[in-house]
Amino acid sequence: MQVTKWNGRPISKPGWFSGIPLERYHGANICNGPAVSSTDLRTAWMKSPAHMHMQWAENPKRAARNVTRAMVLGAAAHHLLLGEDNFKLRFVPQPATYRDRISAIEKPWHNGARFCKTWAEKQTRAGKTVVTVSELETIRQMHRSLALLPLVNDGLLFGHVELSGFWRDHETGLWVKVRPDVIPTASGDYCDLKTAADVTTPAVQSAIRSQAYHQQAALVWEATQIFEMPWQMFVLLFVETSAPFCARAVPLTEADISRGVQQNRLMRRKIASCIVEDHWPGPGEDDPRELPLSHDERARIDARLKREGVA
Repeated sequence: MQVTKWNGRPISKPGWFSGIPLERYHGANICNGPAVSSTDLRTAWMKSPAHMHMQWAENPKRAARNVTRAMVLGAAAHHLLLGEDNFKLRFVPQPATYRDRISAIEKPWHNGARFCKTWAEKQTRAGKTVVTVSELETIRQMHRSLALLPLVNDGLLFGHVELSGFWRDHETGLWVKVRPDVIPTASGDYCDLKTAADVTTPAVQSAIRSQAYHQQAALVWEATQIFEMPWQMFVLLFVETSAPFCARAVPLTEADISRGVQQNRLMRRKIASCIVEDHWPGPGEDDPRELPLSHDERARIDARLKREGVA
């Protein structure tokens, strides 16, 4: 596997690159032409090209992104749990206490206090994200649970991190970008870490369906084929962000990944067409079919009508 150190200029040749900050990877003009990621393709499929375009990095009028505490926890967890370098350059732990300037008493940290506000503003100006004490403890608990999974003990998380892959789609001319959590060095087993509120079977199935994670796996598979790399399987590693912090490894089926390949191909075609036509349709704009009530809803309505003596 050949890895090129990124020179800071837009990508113009396909390959794997190191040294690309995550923010830059997700930003505009990372390639010398429009580029789409797994998130873009999944959003276009699950919602619409209009929704995808509104958040697309290549759109200069894209909507502002609001960073939530859940997003901060997820980003910090990925960085620490996957063993990425330079945690202190991106994140800073929030102190547990601060010294009151007037009373000189050590007090529990409070974001409303002037000293705490000033400190937080300083970190933001320095380009760092504040991680709270409780969030760091959560990540430690998550790490303990992940370490109990047999696949993790067998080395599923061992490999290259912070590498970004790029290639130009021959059919549409779009650049495609992918950034696996780990690129294995001793197997063809890929994985992606997902923080979750619940790892029960219904919750995991719902997450895979609603987030189209099989499309994400499909894009990684496509990269392995283009760059002639080993492939064996793709595993989603779910770990809860609250007690009992249960973790669960969920391999995706080849059939579902194959579906994802076709979905990604279709969405690239749609996005390329939208660029040419300068039109980004919303949900159902090109699908004027009827949307009948579900079978269950019809049954509930009919049963009530019958009880009320109408049917």
